[in-house]
Amino acid sequence: MHWLIAHLIGDYILQNDAIARRKKINLFRGLEHVSLYILPFFFCNLHLITILLIFVQHWLQDSTDFVKRFCLLFGKFQFNEGRFWGHIIIDNVLHILFMYFVIKYVDPLLNILL
Repeated sequence: MHWLIAHLIGDYILQNDAIARRKKINLFRGLEHVSLYILPFFFCNLHLITILLIFVQHWLQDSTDFVKRFCLLFGKFQFNEGRFWGHIIIDNVLHILFMYFVIKYVDPLLNILL
């Protein structure tokens, strides 16, 4: 579960308001956020490829309108009040599901194969 703490540190403690506003401008601005975000994962005893997969998924999800489109597609959190928090919840659930899958299934396989 160290990876969950790493996620919280990277996404909330290491990200300030300016970075949060800039990360959606384009994919390259998103690299600023994800480069800081990924730092705590290096203390989680994960394979480097696992960390790279988390990096790429986080970068693509946070630098695009993926969460907004996901919420529109499923009719979630489209009311005016609370929409912001709803998107944050969906964003975190998607990140955590991806990390759980990669860390539970891919990381052990990488440690066996590489």
